[in-house]
Amino acid sequence: MVNISLIGLGQRGQATLERLGRIPSANVLVRCDVDTDWHEAATHPDADLVWICTPWEWHMRMAVTAMRAGKDVALEVPAALTVSDCETLVKAAGETGRHCVMLENCCYDTWHLGAREMVRRGMLGRIKHLEGAYAHTVAEGWMRAHGRRLPGNPYPTHALGPMCQLLPEGDRPDSLVSLSSPVPGDHTNTSLIRSVSGVSMLLHYDISTPRPYSRMQTVCGTMGFLQKYPLPTVQLESREGGIAFTGDEAVAYVESFIPEVFRKLIREGEAIGVPNVMNYMMDRRLLEAMELICRARREGFPEPCRLDMDVCEAALWSSAIELTGMSASHGSQPVMFPRFAL
Repeated sequence: MVNISLIGLGQRGQATLERLGRIPSANVLVRCDVDTDWHEAATHPDADLVWICTPWEWHMRMAVTAMRAGKDVALEVPAALTVSDCETLVKAAGETGRHCVMLENCCYDTWHLGAREMVRRGMLGRIKHLEGAYAHTVAEGWMRAHGRRLPGNPYPTHALGPMCQLLPEGDRPDSLVSLSSPVPGDHTNTSLIRSVSGVSMLLHYDISTPRPYSRMQTVCGTMGFLQKYPLPTVQLESREGGIAFTGDEAVAYVESFIPEVFRKLIREGEAIGVPNVMNYMMDRRLLEAMELICRARREGFPEPCRLDMDVCEAALWSSAIELTGMSASHGSQPVMFPRFAL
């Protein structure tokens, strides 16, 4: 059992409470909103995990407060809005030895899980280029308001997180150049990122034009090509000949490579009728690991497992908010990604 303090009772918070109600190991001890004394929830003596579903500007300070009180943290995307705040998160995690996980559910997209396994097996050869986006029309509201305040890409992690997981082991984003459309109010943003090993990455944001939903999810390697949007496509070269699929055949082929540990969770989620299997896998993976970690701590043993994502990834992916804004505001000048390390 993992004892949880949940902060934030808006739309995402209420949806999270509903999701956690489907997971037997989740025990929500406390729930509160930002207009109450959230410090009590963040430091509750019986809480193992503080789950943060508040507006973005609250994420860093709540997470740091919880970690300083000896709690692990799960927080909605993005983890922070500035590079400085990302550095503060990593520093607090390092000094306290607590986990801080950003809840990036797109890392559990079924196409992505299959593509990631194909890349791991070397089926696409050497990865040369990746593309990711958050692009679809969004109604007037808080997200459009955030986009108007931030000059670059205000919502990069849904695309950047999965792309980073497809880079060669040990590789990471190194630098970027960014361009925002010069229209008043809502803008689109396109960034080109270079990884340390030289992989190019296209990161796009657009929530104000009448375009269909797309996260691109494109992978280009020396021996293969995968793309989920707009048309699922698989193109592979091999010694036995080429493989080419589109549409439902492409989806079935890529998802056939999903590792069994995730297939089991997909079957579980489908059996109980979860509305979003990405969220279910994310929640279950986190809480399964946290339950083992909390038990080991109580019994004085080393932590027996690792989480799927860590605070340095949360910081790296979230830092693109400020970095794309810096580049876009200065004539698309190159900017470097910080090196986050515990």
